[in-house]
Amino acid sequence: MERISLNQLGSMIVLFLIGSSSLFLLASDASKDAWLAVIVGMLCGLLILWGVNLSLYRLMPQKNLIEIIFELMGKPLGYVISITYVLYFCYKSIRNVREFGDLIIMYLLPQTPLPVLMLVVCLLATYTVFHGVDVFFRMAEAILPVVVIIYIFLFLLVAWSGLLHVENVTPVLDNGFKPVWEAAVPELISFPFGEIILFMMFWKYTEHEGNMASLVVKCFLFSGLFITFTNFFILAGLGSLAGKVTIPLMQMTNLIDFAQFLERIDPLVALLLFTGVFFKLTAYYFGAVLALKQMLNSSKIFTVLTIGSMIYFGSFIFRNYMEQVWFGFRYNVKYHFPIFQIWIPLLLLVLAIIKKRRSEKVHAK
Repeated sequence: MERISLNQLGSMIVLFLIGSSSLFLLASDASKDAWLAVIVGMLCGLLILWGVNLSLYRLMPQKNLIEIIFELMGKPLGYVISITYVLYFCYKSIRNVREFGDLIIMYLLPQTPLPVLMLVVCLLATYTVFHGVDVFFRMAEAILPVVVIIYIFLFLLVAWSGLLHVENVTPVLDNGFKPVWEAAVPELISFPFGEIILFMMFWKYTEHEGNMASLVVKCFLFSGLFITFTNFFILAGLGSLAGKVTIPLMQMTNLIDFAQFLERIDPLVALLLFTGVFFKLTAYYFGAVLALKQMLNSSKIFTVLTIGSMIYFGSFIFRNYMEQVWFGFRYNVKYHFPIFQIWIPLLLLVLAIIKKRRSEKVHAK
């Protein structure tokens, strides 16, 4: 079986959770307290991660999510639940493919046909998936330091350019805590913190499993605090404008004029965006492939090409980027995603605890 190291797992978690979310203003409904909403969403997500996902892992450490579903629910119901997870992983990848294509047209290649751009990124993801989990996670380990350095460079340039105004985020909680809570739950649990459910497909491949849970929590907290800092940074720089532009961090970098020679560094933001989106869509692609292969016991090439085709053709279901964003925040984060990120894992945990107690009673007799 393919194996991944703890460093590789941690790197992938950070890249996956940060993804492109740090480039946008999350929880914009909370206005200048959006960064506080991110902290609330992170803490709620941490509760689910520790209390549900990792608890399931500790009870059944050698099984991935699909194996756990079949073990606890049996074949008829297990197939139904598992196929919904395949569709969920595919849909999440579809959204990232479409985001990738639309934003490239918007910022880099306006004359390139959208189907061509999405085909290219799907082929790159397919090539990565063919090479296996260990290769993909090694990529994350190599890329993460570069991503972090670029972010630090951008933050320093914005600060040195005098674009930050702390008064844009004060006074704190001017409208009370209710808007912060409403902006965080369930939206920020669904995106990005609840997405950690995908890694239940990968934990079984990890070496040194005894240290895995603490590493996952540390990387989760690092990612959450990083996104919080970025939200605070965007609000301090753009104020009320932050919630009205498509990519706030790119808008900030467009304003940089450092020492009258360093400007127009938004291609670095585009690089961060495309890197984050690529790793996220490929991770979901991997999750769908592993789940379908587990269900059908099919060949690798059949599973990879089937899922890849579903993702590519599914990326045309939205007419444009804004429709995708509207649908996501109107329906997905409130109603659809919590089913897969919270309620089904919680049901599985209850079933696993019941099974364990029954087994202990049998052995006690």
